[in-house]
Formats: sequence, structure tokens, C-alpha cells
Amino acid sequence: MLALYQAVDAASPRPNFVAARTIMHATQPPPLSSVRRCCSIAMLASEEVWNSKIKRAWTKAYASALGEYDYQIEEVEGSLPANLRGTLFRNGPGNFERGGRRYEHVLDGDGYVCAFAIDGTKSVAHFSSKFVRTPEFEAEEAADQVLYRNTFGTQPDGGWRTNLGNVQLKNPANTNVQAWGGKLYALWEAALPVRLDRFTLASRGSEDFGGILRSGDGPLGGLTVTTGVATIDRVLGLGQGFTAHPRPDPQRAVMVGWAWAASVDQSDLQVDVFEWGLQYGELQHRTSLTMNAATAPHDFVITDSYYLWVHNAMALRVAPFVLGNAGPVECLRTTGRGVTIQLVSRPDGPSSHGESFELHTDDPYFAIHHACAFEECEGGSTELHRVLRLYTAAWPKVGEGPFLGDWGGAVPLFSDGRIPATQLFETIIELPRDGPPRLQGKRVLVDGACIDHPHIDPRFEGDARCRYIYMSYCNAEGNSGSPPLWWG
Repeated sequence: MLALYQAVDAASPRPNFVAARTIMHATQPPPLSSVRRCCSIAMLASEEVWNSKIKRAWTKAYASALGEYDYQIEEVEGSLPANLRGTLFRNGPGNFERGGRRYEHVLDGDGYVCAFAIDGTKSVAHFSSKFVRTPEFEAEEAADQVLYRNTFGTQPDGGWRTNLGNVQLKNPANTNVQAWGGKLYALWEAALPVRLDRFTLASRGSEDFGGILRSGDGPLGGLTVTTGVATIDRVLGLGQGFTAHPRPDPQRAVMVGWAWAASVDQSDLQVDVFEWGLQYGELQHRTSLTMNAATAPHDFVITDSYYLWVHNAMALRVAPFVLGNAGPVECLRTTGRGVTIQLVSRPDGPSSHGESFELHTDDPYFAIHHACAFEECEGGSTELHRVLRLYTAAWPKVGEGPFLGDWGGAVPLFSDGRIPATQLFETIIELPRDGPPRLQGKRVLVDGACIDHPHIDPRFEGDARCRYIYMSYCNAEGNSGSPPLWWG
């Protein structure tokens, strides 16, 4: 089996193409110094591989899983490294229909968690999978029909007459899976995590972390809104969303996650950031803050000193949702204005704990996923010249118009021009010793190629020693297209 990957050494203005068979991380790898794309075959233009055979395979990726599985993998090419032992968990939409009716959007699909357990000492590999069996999933499975409203537009039959005033959303638990404190969680950003059995993948219910999050059990069905008074919120059953992308901090041995709820008038978000011990899950720090935004960011990053979010310029029209005519994402619009970058000082950071800084821009890009961020002394200079580097997958420019609601259908085809190409950007923020952070600049990397889902070795999260960024790669032309040619 030929493994293809792409690694980007992201701090240089000029890329090089190099062939590589293996990249090994040293305990302390050298800092980012040049842009490199590593691959074992020459790059192909997307149209050369987007043929009828590949299109059929692409379509199968959006077919519902036929069941849940548990078996030992018998076919292994080559041999498993003796020192490779552990489990890889993956989560994503795995069911796209009920009662013969296809969901309106693939991102409304029900969460399906897979586990690949490898024991190189015994040369064995095992696969298992299960749907995330939330109460909503089990109710819809039993009825074999759509019973709940969904974020991207799937709704119960009957139109507005059925859905008028029904503001409860199904938690598909389909975005991510993470483990810390000896527990495993299926995540979706507008509800609480769903705890899973680490060994059987059985669902164990919503996780409120000992009562510090609101479960949303009440007359309003977990609506992620706050009155500003905790007691009233709990009486009304108002819930909180929890990020689908928590970040490990191996330097402090903590997992960082955050919960949010919108104010009643949708003018801001009330946010709580938590740091839990990676090994035992004990709560070590809690930071409360207000975000001047109508919608919660999809992703965030951490550095040694800061939590960082990029707020895309968006507007939410709640009336169509409340009236039962549209899902929440269908009610979102991009405004064409510049993004706002928000930094909040972490405990033991250089600023007062919880101090917030907002960097307003006139740059109308749209941040989707962050690879990483870290702080370093620019050019090896003194602490007086410290900078923060942020690496983001983003649409280069968005105008005023609809958000992802116009990307739907049974099988998404990214080459139809509805969604801009996603590119990798580096943003540099100055961290003066005697003043607030200030934006220095932003530049595109990897020659503007179409990419997404950038990641780093999690052992170097928030660490300037990080060297490589890995990502899916579509084409070198910077055009939105299907499918990705390889993954990093």
C-alpha cells in the first residue's frame, strides 16, 4: 500500500517540492523555516483523476453505513511495527436517510464512530464501529422517520405548520471524537458532548462534566441561549454548546475546551473556557468571557499565553428558523466585512488572566479550521520582538450572501463553484512587551493550493518547536474541486 501525505514547513515565502519516504519527528524538531510539500508521486491536476470511476467511489463515501461492526482485520499488507500500539478513533456522518427520505444536507448525517485498534507486539489489528446513539437517534431509528429539526435544513415533514415554534435541534454528534481524563467523547458544537465507552463505543449519555455545563433538559429543549441568570437558565432548560474542536496542551498536560450560549437578543455570546487534566480529567482552570459575535466560531487555537478565535463576519436571521421555514445554517449570511481576531489571556499568561484583546480587520476572509498557533521571538531576537503565528485553512474572500446552506444535495461536489477554494494562511500578530497585541500581516502558503483540515503532531500543540503541517490536498491551481488527491 502506498501512503501519500503532504507536509508543509510553513514559515517560508517560497515552496520547494521534495520526495520523501519517511518523516520522523525528533524530540525537539527544528523550528519552521521553509515551505515544503512532500509527496511520493508527481502532483496531478484534479481533472486528471476526477473520472467516472472516481466519481462512483466518491458517491459511495456519502452512502449510509449498513450496520455496526466488530471484527479482527485479517488482511494486512506488510507488517505492523512492533512498537505501534494504540487505537485510532474517527467520527463523521454515517447515516443520511430515514424512511426512504434523504437528509437535506450531508452534515445533518448521524454520527458514526470507528475505532482501529492496533497491537504491533502481537501483529493484530481490530476494527469496530457504532452509531452515536443519542435519544434522538434512537427515536428516529424506531419510527424510521425524521422527527427532529436539524442544523443544515433537514426537518420533519409538514413544513412550517409542523415546525413553527419548534426550536429544539437534534444533536447528530457527528463532527469529532476526542479522549481525555480516561473518557471518550463524540462532539458536535451546538450541544453537550456524548460520552462513549472507550472499548465498546456504546453511548453513555450527555456529559455535563459534573454539573458545570447546563444539560438543557427542560421546556425549551436545550436551546443554546442564556438569559444571563444561571438559575433562570436552568429552570427554563436552556442549554450550552460545546466546541467540537477541543485542543490538547501537552506542555501543561491539559485539554482545553469551551462552552457557549447566545444572549437572548443574539448580540453576543457568553463563553466559559475550561482546562482539564489530560490524564485524570480534573478541572484545573475556568475562564469566563463575552464574545461580541452572533455566532460561535467553529474552531479555535491555543498558545502558551493565549486562547485565540477568529470571528467571521456573519449575520443570523432567526425569524425563518423560529417560523419553521429553515434550519439555522440556512439563516446565516456572510456580510462581506473583515474578520475579528480575539485573544484571551490564559491562566499564568503575560497579561491579566482573562484579559481580552480584539483585533479588527478589513480583510473579508472566512476562517474554517486552524492548524495551530504558537509564539516565538521573531528572527531569534529578544523578548521585545515576540510574535504569534497562526496557521488557518480559510476561504480567501467572501462577499455578502448565503453561507453553507447553498451547498447541499445527496453528494457534495465542490467543483460547482458554490464554495470558494480553501487555502492555507499564516497570520502574524505582534506581542509587544509594553502594549496590546497588534496585527502584523497575513500571507497565503503552499502557492495558494486548494487544501483543508490542516493538522499538526498534537505533541507540539501551541509549541514553537512544531515543524510540519499535514492536510488534505485537492489541486495546485487553487480551485475548489473534488476529490482530494491525497491526505497528509
